[in-house]
Amino acid sequence: MIKRSNIEWKKFHDKMERVFGRSFVQVDDLYFHVCKEVDFGENEEINDIEALKKLQALHDMKGELFVITDFCYYTKSGPFLVEASQLEDFAETFYQTYREDFYATDIVIISFEDKRIWVLFHEGKCWLSES
Repeated sequence: MIKRSNIEWKKFHDKMERVFGRSFVQVDDLYFHVCKEVDFGENEEINDIEALKKLQALHDMKGELFVITDFCYYTKSGPFLVEASQLEDFAETFYQTYREDFYATDIVIISFEDKRIWVLFHEGKCWLSES
């Protein structure tokens, strides 16, 4: 069974400031210290698992991850906390659980422990930022 929990937005933004020295309002704000980037094209339609695989191909993911999807914004629920070992199951069951796609426009995955940020951007690219 997948453990599902969220962190409040204020706590999340405070943590971003402490670890990365900045937070963000738009996904574009996370385009800093980019060490890897892949442009897969804005017109390519990808499903939830394909979206996750594109992010995982940038760098291995481990430990506790903070996952942000569109659902987090419009429900004001804050980022999901997901163990890396459960991330694929989380993405596969996302629609069944929340009645929303895991990948609708953008996905952000953050490891505060490793100081890495994975971004899948709606304009058909993904990148990895390291601090």
